[in-house]
Amino acid sequence: MAGSLKLELAQFREVEDFTKLGFVLDEVTKKLVNRGEKLTKLLVQNRNEPIDIADQTVFLYAALNGYLDEIPLNLVNLYEKELYKFLKKTIFYEPLNIISKEILEKEIINYILITFKRFFLGRKEIFLKLL
Repeated sequence: MAGSLKLELAQFREVEDFTKLGFVLDEVTKKLVNRGEKLTKLLVQNRNEPIDIADQTVFLYAALNGYLDEIPLNLVNLYEKELYKFLKKTIFYEPLNIISKEILEKEIINYILITFKRFFLGRKEIFLKLL
């Protein structure tokens, strides 16, 4: 996962300057910039609020695999907090803590993220009002 993260951020950094100069971007480049902005934002943690490694793993997996693509940038932090709450309520949370330290069970994580994405996008308007 670290290799994918480094690659995504490197590609983002390459085209980031073009966006600042106001160049017209194609759809693929817009998607790359959008994902890069979100990855950059999610890597920032609040001071004295450590995040569990299992939670971080799921959130990074979500970001790197397109689960955040439909989430507006201003909702990424809220998405993250709601995802962590959601994870703690899921029946997979305890096994996920054990699994993530050894191997990432992609099927379980994909199932959790698809379920959460439906939940979050169904309430997106409510979350926007909270901001």
